[in-house]
Parts: sequence; structure tokens; C-alpha cells
Amino acid sequence: MKGWRAAWFAAALAVLAYHFRLALPGNALISNDFRSLFIPLRVGLQNTLREGSWPFWQRGMFLGYPMLGDIQFQLFNPLTWLTLPLHPARGITVQSLLELCLCSVGMAFWMKQRGLKATEAVFAGAVFALCLKQTVHLHHWTFAASTCAWPWMLAGLDGLAATGRRRFAALTALATAGTWIGSSPQMAYFGTGLAFLYALSLAPDLLQHGRGHAAAALCAIPIGIALAAPLLLPVHELNALGPRGAGVTYRFAASWSWPDSSVWTAMLLPRAWGGRAEFRGPMNYWELQGYLGLLPMALVLAAPLRTRRNWLLLAVALLGIWISFGEHAWLDLHRFAVRWMPGYGGFRNPTRALMLTAFCVAALAAEGLARLREQPRARWLVLAGLGILAVCVALAAAFPQGYSVQHLRADAEVAVWLLAACAVWAYFARSDWRWAAIAVPLFLADVKAQSWDSPEIGPAAREGHALEALAPAVPKAPEPRRVAAILEWEQANAVLARGWEGVTGYGPTPIDRVLRLFEATWTGIIRPPRQINEDENFPRFRIDSPLIPLFGAPLIAANREAIVAPIARDGDARLYRLPALPRVFWTAAWRDAPDERSYPLLVEAAHGALAVLPEPLAQPSGPPLPPVTADRIEVRPNQVTATLTAPADGLVVLLEPWFPGWRATLDDAPAPLLRADFLFMATPVRAGPHTLRLAYFPDRLLPGVAIAIVAAALLVLLCKLTMQRVDTRSPGSYFPPP
Repeated sequence: MKGWRAAWFAAALAVLAYHFRLALPGNALISNDFRSLFIPLRVGLQNTLREGSWPFWQRGMFLGYPMLGDIQFQLFNPLTWLTLPLHPARGITVQSLLELCLCSVGMAFWMKQRGLKATEAVFAGAVFALCLKQTVHLHHWTFAASTCAWPWMLAGLDGLAATGRRRFAALTALATAGTWIGSSPQMAYFGTGLAFLYALSLAPDLLQHGRGHAAAALCAIPIGIALAAPLLLPVHELNALGPRGAGVTYRFAASWSWPDSSVWTAMLLPRAWGGRAEFRGPMNYWELQGYLGLLPMALVLAAPLRTRRNWLLLAVALLGIWISFGEHAWLDLHRFAVRWMPGYGGFRNPTRALMLTAFCVAALAAEGLARLREQPRARWLVLAGLGILAVCVALAAAFPQGYSVQHLRADAEVAVWLLAACAVWAYFARSDWRWAAIAVPLFLADVKAQSWDSPEIGPAAREGHALEALAPAVPKAPEPRRVAAILEWEQANAVLARGWEGVTGYGPTPIDRVLRLFEATWTGIIRPPRQINEDENFPRFRIDSPLIPLFGAPLIAANREAIVAPIARDGDARLYRLPALPRVFWTAAWRDAPDERSYPLLVEAAHGALAVLPEPLAQPSGPPLPPVTADRIEVRPNQVTATLTAPADGLVVLLEPWFPGWRATLDDAPAPLLRADFLFMATPVRAGPHTLRLAYFPDRLLPGVAIAIVAAALLVLLCKLTMQRVDTRSPGSYFPPP
């Protein structure tokens, strides 16, 4: 165990050494998605907690939506709370580093359960945690948060098969919950699918030692998914009412597929396609990227496929490459998967299946390294693999297929030197662990040379200052302070980061009705729900539309000149005043109309003289009158309180997005809450003074907690029913010998 502790420490140290610039105090990941989305989300979470409120509802972008429904807040990830006190940019960076370390150590732990030695375990950890698919996707920080649980899932299954100890079944269940809590649904889907296939492949051997073991292996994964129900149910609720609620077209599901055979060049010479600073292809660098490392690819040839389910890992590795071609995949495999695999049709970016390939290749490369130590004659297989790669590199340099010949040949020269170093190392193969340990720096040199300018790093202190000079002109909480932002992409969520309330934003999780109302400012119609065909992460509204007052935003931040003078400036960003309805107001009149025919009435509703309801109201409408603003309005993260005097019977309209979970009380008595003006809410009132409170609590949270409690009880019961067997043999002894 002392040697294995050193191996786990070395696995984490390899990650920190590779990402030493990120590990230095004060540095942070600063790519576009971090600046425009992840850092503002972290600041929004900090602001909510600083106000003493539960993180249930945010108003910083898209007029508001439930925080539990947005997986990218990572509210259920323990590492989120561990790093939350840090500067937002630095905290996210430290969390990403910790997750990569957890990924590397997990691979080492899995290799131990498979019966490999410590050196091969460290190598496997480095190959998966530091492959280019992980590195270039650090700006999608949820990827590492989900994939770091993959090796622990499979380690639990192999540990259960090797020892029969029930704690390994619990490890698989907890790691399965962890991959979903990591908040990348696509990565969690891939990892869970692989783990279930792996459990099925182990089931025949486990049945020989008792049904309890096989049941534990197969049931641990669905139990783990159920443990994540407090997150998954709110996410599903928002997704059903979000842009993808009506489904997606196949064109959307297949977007960012590998275009053609030219991608093989990028698999060998990743810099040929370009990096952050320069793109040289039809798709971006990070979605295309699947570089696995020259030495790991060569070592796969030496891996014994008949033992330890290596055949399954090889099949999944090839499947990941196959799927990555998307609509161009042979035999129409991707279209078949979208149509028939439950849940898969909601994902896009088929090339993200390359993460599965990287994971399986890391394990197979460690197996190849182990065989090379045990059977030095296997060096010829590795040398043959390196020779094949050398020929492929030469062909790629000779036939550039549209790439820059100058850049391609310069990159090929780097690859040739790396191949030569690996060939010399493989030729002198021996059983000494010191020789095998050289594989780790060889791999690190490879990916370091080929990663080029990824990830983008800068000082954390420079982040989060957008619109700072506009703050004095925005009211202080709890006064309503809704600001519409028409800004560049990197500043799209600066309103959220400032702690204001926002109308627009950048992100994949708004309420669909918000987007449809934005669209109506351009088209003059309210369209019905439809399948999305393209990315809708950055919607904007037309500021001269007659619907603008309906958004209840008296301020607009824009980086362009307007016909009125700005009231504040911050660089090229200017703050203007807009006509806007008050956040809470009384109206005497209302009309009912289906959503698709409501646009003309919404134009009238934007003046506050009437409200538009989707269904008739039993109470008769009064005559149109000017709106009466609430006397006092206080806005908290999960609550709106208003006092007003209604001159007659009518409706109180609240310009907050309608969503399940909102509850209204009128004078401390429960009040009905209606959807009004397509997107917002209203409640009937009688004439006289009233106090109205609107509070939000997630509808799906408590059912999710109940499911998780039941799942935990089932896990305990499953472990109790699983017979514990004392095994003094080495891990992996259930597997047939090589």
C-alpha cells in the first residue's frame, strides 16, 4: 500500500506538473466561455449566498430561471463549495485542477483493481487526464467534472469482481452519481453507458460467485443515477420548458461532426488544424480534437485483448471514433444512435464521443505497457505501431488536403522527433519499473508539444470588472434593478456578474418563452414551440419594438450610440434609459387569446392598460385604465414583495417569468397565480390596499431528495445482501490469466 500511495501521489503530481501555470497562485482559465458564462455564474452564486438566500432562482440573465435547473452552476458538486470562497475565476480554475487530479488518481486506482502495477497505473492516469480532448475542453469545465468519475465507476466494478467486497459496489454507485453531478450530461451519458456495458461483461463471471455479486454490479449504476435525482429532476423540468423542450432536429444533433477524412491529419498532427489563435479548418479546434498521443496509440497494439475485458474497451474506443463522423458516419451509425438510443438524440457535437476513445485508449495503453514489461519481445508490436504512425505522418505531410503546407511540415517534424524518442525507448524494453516510468515524461512531452496554445491562461484579478463604472447609476438591492444588455459576447453576462437583474444573456438554459418573446420583437408574431435547428445561446431583442416596455427594464447597457444621451459610461459600454412598465402594477382590464394570436394584444399590454391571459377568467374584465404602480417593491433572490392599493377589482401583474414553483400570497393568504402577457404572472385582487408576496421553491427538489433517500436505502440493502468474501489473492484474480 505504501507503493500505491506513492503512485496516487505521482498521478496527481503529473497533472500539476503539466498544468503548472494553472497551479501558480493568481492564475486562471480565461477562455471566452469562462469570461462570458462560467465566471458570471460563479459570481451569481456567491452573490446569492452573500444575501443570505438559498440558491434557487437567479435573475441576472434571461429575466430569470431556476439555478437548480442550470447544471453549469454545479450546485451539487462538493468541489464547488470547497472552492467557492476563492476569487470566482481562480475558484473555477482550482476546481478544474482538482477534478483532473481526481481523474488521474482514479485511473491509477482502476488499474490497481485490474491487477496492473503502479508504474502502468500512473501512466494510464496521465494519458487520460492530460489527453488533448481534456485539455482543449477545459473551457467547458463541466467535462472534467463528469469524466473524473469514470475510472472510479469501473474501478468499483473490477474491485467487486476481484474481491467480492461490497464497498466496491457502493463506490460504483457513488461514482455514477458523481458523473451526473459533475454536470456534463453528454459526458455522464457516455460514462454511464460504458460502465453498464462493462458490468454486463462481468456478470457471467460474477454469477459463478453468487447472484448477489452480479446484482450488485448491475444495480449499482441505476442506483447511482437515482442518487443524483435532486439535480436531475430540476434539470429535466427546466429542459422541458427550455429551448430543447420540443426536441431537436437531426441537423442540430449532428452539428460539429467530423467533416471528412482530412481529420485524420489532426489526429496525428493536432496543430495542423489550428489552435486558439488561428483556425485552419471548417470546425473549431476543441470540438475537432481527439489526439491521443503517439506512444499510447502504439502501445495499444501490445495490449492483450482476450483478458480483463480489453476487447470491450477496444470496441468502445473504435465506436467513439465512428460516432464522431456524425452524419458522415459509415452505415449511418450516428443517425441510428440518435433515433434509437434513449436520450442520445438530445445531444449535439458527435465528436465529444472521442472522450470515450481517449478513456479506453488510456487503459489499453497501460495494458500494453504492462505486457511490454512482462514480455520484452512485444517491443516489436510497439515498434510496428510507431512505424505505422510514422508512415501516416509522412503521408499527411506529403498530401496536406487543404492544410497549410508550411505549418503541416513543421508540425510533422515535431512528430518525427517524438516518434524517434519513443522507438528508442521501446527498443530497450525491460522489466525494470524505472524504464517503464520513462513512458510518462515521453507522453507529457508529446501532448505539451502538440497542445500549442491550450488552455488560455491569465491573471484571475483581471476578470469580473466589466461594467464596473456603470454600477453607481443602477439602484441598490432590494430595489428592482433590471438592466437589458446589448453587448459583445464576452460581456453578455456581465449584468449577472455585477449582481443586477438581466434581460438578455449568453447560455443554453433560458426559459423558451423568453426566447420566443425576444423573437417576437423582430418578427411581430408569437411562434409556437418548435424543434431547434441551430444554436440559440446568444439571443437579443429589438430595442425599438413596441413590446420593449413589457420587459420591465428601465435601463439598457449597450456598446453603441443611441439617439438619447447615456447616463453613464464604461469604456465603449453606455447606460441608457428605456421606457418600461413597473415590476408590479395593477390593471383593470384583461383579454384572453391563444399564445400564437396574442401579439397585437401584447402590444397593448406593453402600455399596462390590460393583461393578456391564455384562458378566460371567471371574473369579468373592467374597462382599460392606466396602470397603477405598486407603492413599494422589494426584490430578493427567491422572493418579490409589493404593497399596492387597487382602485377597483382587477389583476396585479408581476413581470417575473412564469415557472412552476412560484407561489403567491395576498395579505398572507394563498392566492391563485395565472400566466399573463405570454411570459409573466398575475393574480386577481379586490379593491383596496394589499400586500403581495411571490416566493419560489423548486417543485422537483423534494421529490428528487426522496428518490435519492430511497436509492441510498436500496444501496445499503444491496450491500447487505451481497455476500462479502475474504480474498487474499491479488486484485484481478477473478480474471483469466493472459
